[in-house]
Amino acid sequence: MIVEGYRYSGTLRDKADVVVVGTGAGGGTLAAYLSDRGWDVVMVEKGGFYRAEDFTQREEHAMGLFNGRRGLDSTVDNAVMLTYAEAVGGCTVHYWGDSFRTPEDRLEKWRTEFGLDWMTPEELDPHWTAIEEELGIHITEERLFNENNRLVRQGCEALGIEGSAVPTARVDCIGCGWTQFGCAYNRKSSQLITTIPRVSRQGGRIYSDARVERILIENGRAVGVEGSLIDRETQRLRGRFRVDAEHVVLAGGAIGTAELLLRNVPEPIVGQRFYVNPHFFVFADFGREIDNVTGIPCAYSVHGFRKVRWGPNGQYLGGGYTMLCSHQSPGLTAAILPEAGAAHAERMRKYRRLGSLMSVIDEEHPGRVYLDGDVRRTSFTLRGVDVLKAVDYMKNAARIFLAAGAQEVWIPDIYGTVVRSEAEIEDRIRARSVAPNAQLCAGSHFVGTAPLGADPDNSFAGPTGESHRIRGLYVADGAAVPTSVSVDPSLTIMGVARWIAAGMHERSGRAGA
Repeated sequence: MIVEGYRYSGTLRDKADVVVVGTGAGGGTLAAYLSDRGWDVVMVEKGGFYRAEDFTQREEHAMGLFNGRRGLDSTVDNAVMLTYAEAVGGCTVHYWGDSFRTPEDRLEKWRTEFGLDWMTPEELDPHWTAIEEELGIHITEERLFNENNRLVRQGCEALGIEGSAVPTARVDCIGCGWTQFGCAYNRKSSQLITTIPRVSRQGGRIYSDARVERILIENGRAVGVEGSLIDRETQRLRGRFRVDAEHVVLAGGAIGTAELLLRNVPEPIVGQRFYVNPHFFVFADFGREIDNVTGIPCAYSVHGFRKVRWGPNGQYLGGGYTMLCSHQSPGLTAAILPEAGAAHAERMRKYRRLGSLMSVIDEEHPGRVYLDGDVRRTSFTLRGVDVLKAVDYMKNAARIFLAAGAQEVWIPDIYGTVVRSEAEIEDRIRARSVAPNAQLCAGSHFVGTAPLGADPDNSFAGPTGESHRIRGLYVADGAAVPTSVSVDPSLTIMGVARWIAAGMHERSGRAGA
């Protein structure tokens, strides 16, 4: 049952075995696992509940409908645009469906540096396999490649750069090209149409338009949550709610979970490691119209540069990022391109001629989420070796596009950087292009703000996902993931959440019942 909070006034009360705060990749996965095994589940979501018919494929509508802060959130200095969703289904309503298993070297890092001994392929593969079957995850078929994807692949093959078709979460996709604005055809396997209906069918209750404000704690144990029912249009208070539960699971995303903890359980580690996988954009003008909007935004990824290469003296030699083919809608492209007036209009007239790539920088220096008085803020500054990674990405993206036949490669910075040949790359693409506010930088892969770990001084929750200091309080979303994943973290979050759910179920004594 889905209860839309904006339709109610007064006070709602409920009681469950577990209350899950958030309905995205982590919350939906965990809730469905437990609900399938007989747990009474309540889910609470700050955002609204939308159906396929609500997704108009108009970007200005989608931004206001379900993007956090209407798509206008950013770091405190406006240097990084923060892209996340507030809706039943969470980030999976607007994600592209890219579904990569966690690289083994990253699992090893989490085992050795954070004491998470269970972070092994042997432990997680069964969960990933189950999720892949449930969501229809498969390698993207050729018919969903638009010409931008094919041209990037062509450039990689010409240069001998490793890349491949992406594993994607969708079933019978029609290739409309507008997946980031919500799937109007129910073909993308978001939590909205997969795990959330499973919870509902098992008798679970999903409350939308319900902003959790307080974690209820008694004698060192979490016993529920309470908060406000909010009007969807005005964000004004309509009523109150309270859910009592034996277990409380935080899964509101790395920003939302951090904010809730900072307001309730302000431990020093919370919010101090905010990873965003900085996204910089490179465009290429092919001098002719190409198909850059149909299919899916990213059918092909470039991962030949994922691992950093170090020299004998520890100097950076390259790598530390992946690249995703990146269909950006007209409005977002207009926001990314830096010019104004006639020059900007001239660029936009070439929109249908543009190929584009987006970086996923595997940053070593995170930002943070914090409270400034009563206001939640975020900060992130690209620094140190991460600057070198971003520059290396732009150079290699330019090489790929030129090898694929592009006439010009555009770095959308305030300097108007344009590259027309291989010989110009080293001289024209420089660190100044990735200085704060020199070009639009976006972040969407948020992790690390309430991390798992064996050491209570270096993590919020223990290896099981349960808080070190508050019994019955769990974290099972991107906040729990200790560091950048180095690829899209969606499937990592789902796998971790499912593993945590399996442990909760086993320890509850219900597994053998």
